[in-house]
Amino acid sequence: MKPNAEHLRQALADSHSLAGRLDEPGFPLAELEIVQSWQRKRLAQSFRDLISQQRYRAAGDFFLNELYGGLHFRERDQEMERVLPVMVRMLRDDMLKVLAEAFELQALSLEFDMDMTAALLEFGWNELNTDRYGEMYRACGRSDERERQVELIHRLGLELNTLVHHRLVLLLIRTLRGPARAAGFGRLQSFLEQGLKAFQLMGDGTEFVETIWRKESDVMLRLFAGDKDPFRTTESPAN
Repeated sequence: MKPNAEHLRQALADSHSLAGRLDEPGFPLAELEIVQSWQRKRLAQSFRDLISQQRYRAAGDFFLNELYGGLHFRERDQEMERVLPVMVRMLRDDMLKVLAEAFELQALSLEFDMDMTAALLEFGWNELNTDRYGEMYRACGRSDERERQVELIHRLGLELNTLVHHRLVLLLIRTLRGPARAAGFGRLQSFLEQGLKAFQLMGDGTEFVETIWRKESDVMLRLFAGDKDPFRTTESPAN
């Protein structure tokens, strides 16, 4: 038995259960999109200098569009549920760990977004700016879990950076391409390939991951402290 198989099953189940709340009558999807859209734009702006560099562009797109890509993850999750026994059997345990942490991060981020959406409604706002976002962020609290979210991003990035240097891992994912797409698991396969390819293009992606971790750790602390400029730019890796 692979130690991370159960971790993956639980993370996927939690993500699926949480996503089911989006289908509940009266769920404020439009307001959720306001929150998520504002956050995606903020992240793109915060890391503009970093992801504008050709070396880091693909990895930046992967983080923004796949790990934090709005609601389209649900199709990928459904594919993962159907193919889970095969994935557990064929993938190495360290790959299962990366997948489990990716789904755990996805679920935690969505849970925070739902909290922020509830705060948006409570405050009666229909648009956001930095001051309003900070007020909502502090109203939602949960500082320990916010810290865990940032640490998951850090750990997941470092683990992906390690995996791409194993040639057998890349070969296995490519080998699965045809059967996965033929079986209707194209989105899941693309997710795996894009993540590994993005990190492969960087060479050593440690600096990329550490930059995101430092920046987002600082942002979290500034938001909780009520800083008026919580998203101010810090240094990024040299070209």
